Amino acid sequence: MNPSVVLTVGASDSSGGSGIQADLRTLAAMRMHGASVVTAVVSRNTRGTTDVYPQPTTVVSGQLASVLEDLPVAAVKTGMFPNPDSAIAVAARARSGALPNLVVDPVLETAGGGSRKGLAAAVERLLPHAMVATPNREEASLLLGWAVVTPADMAKAAAQLSSGGPRYVVITGGDFAVGDDAVDMMWADGAARLLHSPRVASRNTDGSGATFATAVAARLAMGDDPVEAITWSKGFVGRAISDAADWRIGAGTGPIDQFGWSSLTLR
Repeated sequence: MNPSVVLTVGASDSSGGSGIQADLRTLAAMRMHGASVVTAVVSRNTRGTTDVYPQPTTVVSGQLASVLEDLPVAAVKTGMFPNPDSAIAVAARARSGALPNLVVDPVLETAGGGSRKGLAAAVERLLPHAMVATPNREEASLLLGWAVVTPADMAKAAAQLSSGGPRYVVITGGDFAVGDDAVDMMWADGAARLLHSPRVASRNTDGSGATFATAVAARLAMGDDPVEAITWSKGFVGRAISDAADWRIGAGTGPIDQFGWSSLTLR
């Protein structure tokens, strides 16, 4: 039986913690075949990003066309676009119906000090064609133009973003906590709902947002209902953070354990 094909569109991270590398690691862990379109090459380590080198829009479009004309793509996840042009090019393919089960993770990090507001406007073109959108609170704030801070804000933001297209929205909480739980806000079936999971004390969280969005796309490719895909993926990320809590890879924020290596007994 052939594995399902999931396409990830985003940046290459030289440290391997996030971006395309985290996406492909997640897909391999979930027994999916991962295809990729690289929008930028990022010089990065656990302490931060030093340079972003955008790929020309023609290169982004060429990669996308090559994959779509040959591979049976079952789901697509988008991450970082370094400039509006690359986001607009991918949105055009989404508008044509070529990007099934689209999950948009709006990573709003620009190259060369470009306008994040302009990039947000370009990424908004993808949202009407998305099944699921997964912004964090900062990204939701940029997309909407107002500060998303509290759980009530997260619920309002999720509803507002859903009105622009995606049927399901998850505002990821990141460092936000309610009691001992880490919380995200999901908008589904016309209502907001908090998603709880035990908070894990770890400095290693790099790539957790990318992993979450990619896992959602993979579960959609498997045929999951979107709510099931979202709740399963939240648990997957929590386990990956917990398993990597004692890792020391680099001096800063390290990667997470998508494969569950720390839970395995090697013989």
